Amino acid sequence: MKKLMIFLSMIMLVDRTYAQKKYYLDPVAIDNSVTVSLPKEFTKTNVNGQESFAANGQYGTMFVIRSMNPATAKDVKNADGLDKVFKEYVKKVQNSSGKGVILEDHDVTMGKLTARDFTLQTDTGSGVQSRHFRLIYTKNITYTFEYLYDDVSKDIAAGEMNAFFSSIKTDADMDHTDQYVVSTQSDHSIFTKIIFFGLIPLALIIGIVIYFKRRDDTMTLT
Repeated sequence: MKKLMIFLSMIMLVDRTYAQKKYYLDPVAIDNSVTVSLPKEFTKTNVNGQESFAANGQYGTMFVIRSMNPATAKDVKNADGLDKVFKEYVKKVQNSSGKGVILEDHDVTMGKLTARDFTLQTDTGSGVQSRHFRLIYTKNITYTFEYLYDDVSKDIAAGEMNAFFSSIKTDADMDHTDQYVVSTQSDHSIFTKIIFFGLIPLALIIGIVIYFKRRDDTMTLT
């Protein structure tokens, strides 16, 4: 019995190792700042400046979209503004799906960047499909990565999906300053302004009141 268990464990180990080698993905440069690994057979389209990559994996379909942001995108001021952009994107995806459900909506860190992960789950009538998203937003460009799979294939698709998302690489020099405007105003300078515009005028007013009160008291005594 013990020998049988060892034999079965070896088979499972070989099968797992083989499965890890089945994901034939090669690095593809989306632009000078971002790369991702895709199957060798992929299609690339460019419509009005929006580049799209699509490829069929063994268990799911991979999509990458690189789109230029409108000029107003540069108005994102801070991390809260970035979070608002993410929420609006997630809402648009859900609205476009009809009765789709958003699952596992959360931030992820990629190097020095903040990205957004979420899953859109829809019922096609012939079965449930899940579309996992990773959104990378910068001031000029938005990168969208998607992996679509049938929910019945969730377990066997997980390895390929993880290989796809873990292959996303961004330029080492990219950080949060590429995503939103960072205030150069320090806490010290803010504190100084509070003192200058708030406390100093108040102290001046108090001083004037005291001065006139003392003068009136002096005049009364004389």
